[in-house]
Amino acid sequence: MAAAAPGPVELGFAEEAPAWRLRSEQFPSKVGGRPAWLGLAELPGPGALACARCGRPLAFLLQVYAPLPGRDDAFHRSLFLFCCREPPCCAGLRVFRNQLPRNNAFYSYEPPSETEALGGIPEEELDSMAKHESKEDHIFQKFKSKIALEPEQILRYGRGIKPIWISGENIPQEKDIPDCPCGAKRIFEFQVMPQLLNHLKADRLGRSIDWGVLAVFTCAESCSLGSGYTEEFVWKQDVTDTP
Repeated sequence: MAAAAPGPVELGFAEEAPAWRLRSEQFPSKVGGRPAWLGLAELPGPGALACARCGRPLAFLLQVYAPLPGRDDAFHRSLFLFCCREPPCCAGLRVFRNQLPRNNAFYSYEPPSETEALGGIPEEELDSMAKHESKEDHIFQKFKSKIALEPEQILRYGRGIKPIWISGENIPQEKDIPDCPCGAKRIFEFQVMPQLLNHLKADRLGRSIDWGVLAVFTCAESCSLGSGYTEEFVWKQDVTDTP
């Protein structure tokens, strides 16, 4: 995924990339395949990577490289999102955060070499949901206008900003977002857009899953709970069509 930054929001787009660019030492943001884990120790085990609803193994959806400027302990920082693809569940979502200092046991202190350029072939915009007229249409059209300049965006990143919702229903309140185990509040960090479903339809992962918005909330302090992977929180909002 490549990123552009209009104002405080960074937009993610799906692009083809050579295999070398998706390895862990290149600190990629990527969709599908296998996760390019950041910290190579204390990885989430089978229990953590199972659906909390049905118990089946989760499928890797995407990861976002999101370091925090000015934070020595989060010089490298990635978020890993997994989803359940097994009917009738198809809704279980889990997200994990991992962060490392610049001086760590896995990667060079210096940035990775960029020996090849990335090329991108954008996919078509997902617009089928716009065919439905309902009382949700005003909110949906507002959502569409927000993304109109970059209709193929699959991800919106903006730590601490407000997400854009696709529906007026099932919007979480503050009480719906659990605090981090460290005691800090969780804040919005990024959202996965429905356009990503276009890229998944060619894969068996996409045949059984659907969403309007997946909003990821992470610890406001980005705490270091040990050296492993910390589970964060995902809110799934579907498209509603009520008369």
